[in-house]
Amino acid sequence: MSRYDDPRWYEEQHVNPGDSPQPAYDDFDQYGHNNTPRGEDNQQNGRVLEPYEATRNSRLARIVGQLLALIALVIIAFCGGWFSHQYFSNSFQANDQSKSYAQLFQQAWTTVDQNYVDRKQVDYKAMSYAAIQAMVDSLKDKGHTRFLTPEQVKNENQQLSGKFTGIGIYLRQDTDSKQLIITGTIPGSPAEKASLKRGDVILSVNGTDVKGKDVNGVSSLIQGKEGSDVSLTVQRPGVAQPITVTLKRAVIQVPNVIMHYIAESHIAHIQVVQFSDNTSAQLKSALAEAKGKGATKIILDLRDNPGGYLNEAVNTASLFMKDGTVLLEQDSSGKQTPILVTGNAVNTTDTLVVLINGNSASAAEIVSGALHDNKRATLIGETTFGTGTVLQQFTLSDGSALLLGTQEWLTPKGHFIRENGIAPDITVKLPTNATQITPGDENNGNMTLQQILNGGDTQLTAAIKYLQNH
Repeated sequence: MSRYDDPRWYEEQHVNPGDSPQPAYDDFDQYGHNNTPRGEDNQQNGRVLEPYEATRNSRLARIVGQLLALIALVIIAFCGGWFSHQYFSNSFQANDQSKSYAQLFQQAWTTVDQNYVDRKQVDYKAMSYAAIQAMVDSLKDKGHTRFLTPEQVKNENQQLSGKFTGIGIYLRQDTDSKQLIITGTIPGSPAEKASLKRGDVILSVNGTDVKGKDVNGVSSLIQGKEGSDVSLTVQRPGVAQPITVTLKRAVIQVPNVIMHYIAESHIAHIQVVQFSDNTSAQLKSALAEAKGKGATKIILDLRDNPGGYLNEAVNTASLFMKDGTVLLEQDSSGKQTPILVTGNAVNTTDTLVVLINGNSASAAEIVSGALHDNKRATLIGETTFGTGTVLQQFTLSDGSALLLGTQEWLTPKGHFIRENGIAPDITVKLPTNATQITPGDENNGNMTLQQILNGGDTQLTAAIKYLQNH
């Protein structure tokens, strides 16, 4: 099971290790340390000191040393107080309302803990997790800010690496019906081999009804050990009876970038599946390969791309832009920080179309917004999901974590992505009974241009026709 499908990715901030310690020096002579022989200790200014004179000088030296030490302590104390004031004056202070409701929650917890009659049903872990989840849900950061159990933290980190154990489906939950809908399968995965399709609605997992469960809940049911079986019952559009399939879980290496060259029109159709590790490097290679085959026009397919690492989004947009801003980051005070291109552009002139849809989220929205606002690309498809917060992971004491929106993403022209999404320049909807054609499909079927145009993917067809005319 892959939660790439759930458009709720986040930018994980990597902390660089500290500087290496400086080498220790054995020879102190170069720093003025007195290494003269002991028999010369009482020599000063080329003469031998008398015993009394030496003692007096020794006392004076001690007094001066003590005064210097006292002055140093005063300076240290002053600096320590100043830095402490600077730090704590800028740190977060809970307001009265925050304190009041924190006390209210503690009062409710204590009341349940001390008075609930059925002691066997008092599960402190379940209580705390449910409370945290409800708290996060109340923030209304649609599909982004969230709470992860320790197991989910492990799975999330594994998925961001591009390699995980599961069945290989992209999944989203309809915001109205709450149905869990398969939006695609990973090439070569158990799901693809079992002929699960885009649009299939998951009804049950191993006989357990998933109605009312969220993506994380269904993930926990589908995940398991490599080689073990899992049974899914799905409702396929246009098919009267539900379909049940049994799949064997496997280790899946998710391809980040897939390219197909449409020779008849000199178009490179490049799909970016996700923005995990090395996506931009793989895209750079795909662009070079396409150029080598004769491509002069590019379709960058970000449909159903749920996002990923922010730095990979910045690097990706930078491949197509010589200069400019990729996005604006805005904190809770309203301060905006522009994130500029990296300066590592490889293709700034070929005509570029970006395909987007309602499942293009997070980093995919950053890339499409950047290319659009900088007039580098034409967007075709449907308005994106609308995920616009920078997530920071806060690890809790038991290994669970809060993925909390700490900043908002805006396009270079100041367009808020959150809740608004990125609107296309040319709106093209995919028919309900149609299936997207991916570069993987084109490669596997050795599809010609005419076969692609006749395949029913109206958005891809619109992109090809646009490029043919520009």
